[in-house]
Formats: sequence, structure tokens, C-alpha cells
Amino acid sequence: MEIEAARWLMYRAAWLHDQGAHRLREAAMAKLFASEVAVRVTGEAMQIHGGTAFMTESPVHRYFRDARLGTITEGTSEIMELVIARGIGLR
Repeated sequence: MEIEAARWLMYRAAWLHDQGAHRLREAAMAKLFASEVAVRVTGEAMQIHGGTAFMTESPVHRYFRDARLGTITEGTSEIMELVIARGIGLR
């Protein structure tokens, strides 16, 4: 359910961009939500796969590592929260 919600947030941000409405708030919302969902989902996958998921050659390990990087690179989650807050007039 969260993956589908993240997908629709991304579609909406992309649609707004295509319409010429470069809405930073919507892009930040999509990026923040999708990266946080990716960390939760891949964390669950790590739990399900147990010890084998921690082996560096495991695809699950790579997915988790890549998902975690999404919350750090291209704007940390905290920065995305600030962008969203400014976009709705909180800061």
C-alpha cells in the first residue's frame, strides 16, 4: 500500500512538472515518502531473509544499502521536511 502511495506521489509530481508547474513541495513530498518507504520495505526484506541478507553479495543487502542512500543523498529527509514545511507556510 505504501509503495503504491509513493508511486502516485511521484506520478503527481512528474505530472505537475510536465504541466510547467515546478512545484518543489510536491517533489519533496514524493522524494521523502518514497525514500522512507524504501527503507521500511527493504528493512522488512532483510528481516525475512535473515543472515543471508547481510552478505554483501545478496541482492537484498544491495537494495537496503541503496534505499538507505536515498534518505541521505539528493537532499536528506530532514531537508525534504523543511522544504515541505516552507511549502505549506510553516517556516
